[in-house]
Amino acid sequence: MLKNAIGTEITPKELDFRPGGSPVAFEVLVFNQSDRFAGFQLEIQAAGADGQRNRDWYYISPEVSTKNPPGDSTQFQVLLTDNPVPGFVGMMNLTVRVFSLELADEDRQVIRVNVQQGNKPISLQINLPVDSFRAAPDELLEIPVEVYNPSQLPTTAQILLKGLPPTWLPQGGERQLKIAPGQEVETTFTCQLPETTQTRSQGYPLQLIATHAQGPPAEAAANLDVMPQGKIYFETDDQREYPVPPRWGWLPSWYSPWIEYALELNNQSNLSQQITFNEEPLVEAKVRFRLEPETLELRPGEVGKMTLGLRLRRPWFGRARHRALVVDPQITDERLGDTTPGFRSIKLKIAPMLPFWLGLAAIPVLFFFIWKASRFNPQNSHYGHTAAVNTIDLNGIGSKAVSGSNDQKIRGWNVQGFFRPWVPQDLNIWGRPQQAVRVVRFRPVQNDQVAAGLENGAIQIWHLRYPNFLIDNFFYRQDDRVLALQYEQDSRFLWSGHGSGLVLRWPLLEQSALREVSSDAVFREPDRKQQFDFAVYAMTFVADSETLMAVAGRYNQLVLWDSQSNLSQVLDYREGGKDDYIFSVSMADEQPTRLATADNQGWITIWNLENCLEGENTGSPHLRDRPCEIVDQWQTGHDQQAVQSVSLTEDGCYLASGGEDGWVRLWPLNLNGSRATQYAQGVEIAKSNVKYEKQDGVRRKVYPAMLQVQAMLTKEDVLIASGSEDTQVRVKKFKRKYELGCDQQQIDQTKTDETTVEESN
Repeated sequence: MLKNAIGTEITPKELDFRPGGSPVAFEVLVFNQSDRFAGFQLEIQAAGADGQRNRDWYYISPEVSTKNPPGDSTQFQVLLTDNPVPGFVGMMNLTVRVFSLELADEDRQVIRVNVQQGNKPISLQINLPVDSFRAAPDELLEIPVEVYNPSQLPTTAQILLKGLPPTWLPQGGERQLKIAPGQEVETTFTCQLPETTQTRSQGYPLQLIATHAQGPPAEAAANLDVMPQGKIYFETDDQREYPVPPRWGWLPSWYSPWIEYALELNNQSNLSQQITFNEEPLVEAKVRFRLEPETLELRPGEVGKMTLGLRLRRPWFGRARHRALVVDPQITDERLGDTTPGFRSIKLKIAPMLPFWLGLAAIPVLFFFIWKASRFNPQNSHYGHTAAVNTIDLNGIGSKAVSGSNDQKIRGWNVQGFFRPWVPQDLNIWGRPQQAVRVVRFRPVQNDQVAAGLENGAIQIWHLRYPNFLIDNFFYRQDDRVLALQYEQDSRFLWSGHGSGLVLRWPLLEQSALREVSSDAVFREPDRKQQFDFAVYAMTFVADSETLMAVAGRYNQLVLWDSQSNLSQVLDYREGGKDDYIFSVSMADEQPTRLATADNQGWITIWNLENCLEGENTGSPHLRDRPCEIVDQWQTGHDQQAVQSVSLTEDGCYLASGGEDGWVRLWPLNLNGSRATQYAQGVEIAKSNVKYEKQDGVRRKVYPAMLQVQAMLTKEDVLIASGSEDTQVRVKKFKRKYELGCDQQQIDQTKTDETTVEESN
């Protein structure tokens, strides 16, 4: 007969135990009767105990024994702390099971426990036959509950249902049950779900709590899942056909103005929805659209509105076109299945830009716009310069003008184009100096060359026989701005005035030596130079002499300089600081002792040089130590702002001025050079184009400065050319005023000459 590998002894064999009182213990001695090392474990089983209950009613020490050699033993102590079967009173058998992982054997022993009536509270047991419910809105639902009293005493139980709104429980969420010892009682809770929009589709966790006086509460949980139900309703304003544009459909415009349609969506479901729109139909239809808001949030039962803006391209010509656009809302929560809002068609009647009758009427307007966009329009910004025009000059007969700009271009202009729309103004680019152009001058002989003074100190000579034909390019000092140029009458020499105060004379190339040169300037030594102690902004020959020159510039300096004797005389002008400049000087060819100056304080001055010169009528005038006479002087012409340029006509009867205020003004003069009384405030000739700038946070109108003017006489008019900061070149005419006396002298002289000719015949 095989011997059992495990031996067990229990001491004592019988115990008394009162639940709620002191724990009781017994000992278990386990013998290793095998032929190998082995460790042992215990397990206590009680008849009638719940198999799902945790092992919380006893403790074993140690939980696992160490491995013992054959013949050795291990002593375990078992401590009873609670009733294995809640509420049981009487004799109970406990089975002690001894087993070993190393041995294929176990041993079972029984100990008897006398369970006495205890004083420990015993909780009820609550059970839900169904722990998951699924219902639709407006449905009646029964929730069954089973409650068991495991104690030996009768009790009254309070059953509470939590997790649902009280309005859903028409019979209340609380039950009171009398339960006998060891008995189970069933009850139900009735749940009436509200209508669709009042019942949110979601999971509702249910909690059932059973309480009684003899013990702690017991709980059970379930879940109620409310199914999605309902529909999203979609409506537009109406189903009529909308005119596009809504008003003034006969006015031409490429696109219609924005047309807005109200879209209404009603959420009659139990789901919160985000409404968006399918953009594909509108994109395919090539329609501009906007939606406000882009996404609409709708809770159950809510009505929301969206605004759809449409902008459609109109046909050019013909009859109105009928069109339908599909508006298709989309829902984000698709648990409603195919109950989408559906789509609507917006019917449109699109008017053409040009009805037939308007097309006929628009033909003259079309021709006007074609002209306005063409080079024949003097105000077209697409032709001409693209930066401030610093300088301008007229040729000897007033048929052409040349201009220089910060855009590093020299342009030619046809003067007739400023007065005849069918004649082009812009004669295109005559030179590309690659530097900002400060001053340009026509060559006096034949007017077939243009001299240009540049920002970097270079002087360039451009021949007008071919486009962009550069025949000379030289400098004396780099980066010494060339601010003034003056040809001698025979065009063999050119004088230049510079920002450093230098005045230089340059011999020019003979016509036979002309050839195209590189755009890189080369150093050259002038044949004469004079250093002044101020920046030279303007200079001109005076007194019909090419050795006597008026030089003006910074510090309000105005000097008469004799280049032959190198003597000079400073004219008595207002003292000036480093920010004071005489910007411009001009001499009248037929009145060589009449000089005009302009400064940045806004003063225009007319000088008579006869008093400070000797021999002015002999062809070789020279300086004498007497002050020059100021004939007239005023500061009112340009609102006391800087006067950038003045220009006397060759007869000395008219003075043109250009100012920082954006105006070109003409001043008719008397025989002595003073202003004509009738025109003491000058005549407004031209104004620069307005622009808007913020000054101290306020948006104000600003008129760009007129930077240079050039005036000359024609048979019946005064021709005034100007260049300004607004990139424009302007040429205007002013009818000569013979009645003022200055021009009349010229007429009288002409008549005298004609009489002399007749008498000689």
